[in-house]
Amino acid sequence: MFDSTKEDLKDILRDADEGKLQLPDFQRDYVWADEDVRSLIASIAKGFPVGALLTLETGSEVSFKPRLIVGVPEKKVEPSELLLDGQQRITSLYQSTFSGEPVRTRLRKKKVEVLRHYYLDIKRSVSGVVDLYEAIVGVPEDRVIRTNFGKDIELDLSATELEYEHDMFPLDCSFKSMTWFFGWINHWKAKGRDVTGMHESFYRSVLERIERYKMPIIRLDKKNSREAICLVFEKVNVGGQKLDAFELLTAVYASDGFDLREKWNGEPPSPGKKKKDLDCGIKKRLIGTDMPRRVLKDIENTDFIQACTLLHTREQRLAKEAAGATGKDLPQVSCNRQALLGLPVSAFKKYSQPVEEGFISTASFLNEQKIIGKRNVPYGSQVVTLGAVFAALGSDAETIPAREKLAKWFWAGSLGELYGGSSETRMARDLMDVVTWIRDSGDIPQTVNDAIFQQDRLRTLRTRNSAAYKAIHALLMRQGCRDFIHGEPVELMTFFKRQMDIHHIFPRDWCTKQGIDKKVFDSVINKTPLSKKSNIIIGGVAPSVYLAKIERNTGIDSTALDEVLRSHLIEPSFLRNDDFDGFFEARMNALSDMIGGAIGKTVVLDHGTNEPEVEIDDDDFDSES
Repeated sequence: MFDSTKEDLKDILRDADEGKLQLPDFQRDYVWADEDVRSLIASIAKGFPVGALLTLETGSEVSFKPRLIVGVPEKKVEPSELLLDGQQRITSLYQSTFSGEPVRTRLRKKKVEVLRHYYLDIKRSVSGVVDLYEAIVGVPEDRVIRTNFGKDIELDLSATELEYEHDMFPLDCSFKSMTWFFGWINHWKAKGRDVTGMHESFYRSVLERIERYKMPIIRLDKKNSREAICLVFEKVNVGGQKLDAFELLTAVYASDGFDLREKWNGEPPSPGKKKKDLDCGIKKRLIGTDMPRRVLKDIENTDFIQACTLLHTREQRLAKEAAGATGKDLPQVSCNRQALLGLPVSAFKKYSQPVEEGFISTASFLNEQKIIGKRNVPYGSQVVTLGAVFAALGSDAETIPAREKLAKWFWAGSLGELYGGSSETRMARDLMDVVTWIRDSGDIPQTVNDAIFQQDRLRTLRTRNSAAYKAIHALLMRQGCRDFIHGEPVELMTFFKRQMDIHHIFPRDWCTKQGIDKKVFDSVINKTPLSKKSNIIIGGVAPSVYLAKIERNTGIDSTALDEVLRSHLIEPSFLRNDDFDGFFEARMNALSDMIGGAIGKTVVLDHGTNEPEVEIDDDDFDSES
């Protein structure tokens, strides 16, 4: 399974130089700051531990495309090991002590890349006065330190004789130091200075520790299962970021000559190829250009992979089922991390186009339900399930009965708040349930059966942090609520033009002055979708005042305005009489009836537990919704 040992740093760096030790292609390049490189060198020179390396023997069940460690001369060689953890330590040590080429570093604050060579100040190293870190000097690529805006030379190490003169040992000679020290000793001998004692002290106290440094290595052998390797990847961080399934699959697919990242992001510009002829990538096609599908703006590459994985594992299960397998012999439909990493490139190629079309159909469906902007989507994971469902159904999803069933399932999941937390199991089950239900060959999906909405939940829904909060406002728009000023129902074209958002009916300022509890007047019961212009006219005055102002400014009569209010499930008399309590009770009941109609069940009047939410002020319109 694995072996834990220690190995000479020199041998590790030699393996990197020869290409025996390489990186899997998913590893991101991460350039250390100058201070980090010097600190690492100082720790090595002091014999301090710098952490274990983690490697994987090649030829395992998971095949990755390898790439040379940055700085290693280009060569075609198959590695025997891949470095999973320790990339930047080995890269920095290889470049600074072994390769002879400058080290890639960056300025910590400006994030600007700078090429440097590193030296040890011999006199300071053996003085015992300064910390070894202070004796390590990084110089520019030309080995000259300049000051006064480049006018004055502070330190010139651009020739070997100048290194001798300043007693500056080049760290890239750490494992081949004999020639340099021979030249240094002779340089000073010719000038009547004996440095042999300094050489002995420097070698014993500093350089010998570098030459003999042993680094712990944990080696995973190639017999490890895919599951074990995936578990290791979950623990590995690169540049402080956890590796995701997309990056790992990119490396796996690259070994088959398939560039997953390019398929997602699009082809890079290339000579002789016009921009219009380049593949713009899945992500851009999903969102679109002329009429952007804003509900898909938050779809990530891992979401797309999840949908493909759902369809692939479904196909495997159906094939086994057709062959007569039952019960535990049937493979699970899944989209968890292990299943994602098990998605073969052939399956991605097979399902990529149907899933892309499925997500585009999902966007149209969500718009039909009046979910128009990305911040109004109840659950991202339910959108992924929808993408897979549409891909599986194809043209079967286009009929009126199919649309009605999809809507019922969608509202059950969002209003029932069933896709919160870890939802991978529900996603897999819903794919199977919904597809067979729509094709009239299965029972009602479990999500539809599980959905329960408790009326008291309306009192606690206050922000977009809750899926049900967003779902209720979408339902109001779907049933045709009309804007107080413009008098129009919400459509895709008018949503952004009118800057539609969720606003208070009884204004906050008025409620506060009346002593109404903030938790009460901030609930979804006292909110509705309105344009920016309507919200401005409402201001902070009593409803009776702003209704009169609307009638006066627009010329609409009271009867017509009352009908507009009723489209929001608001009983006009309560607003005209500034009766908050009467309004609150009546609208809570009206919203309950609307929700019950959407999920096909009567709203429960008992108290219960619901999704937790954190209050935020989200009334500002987001043009990127």
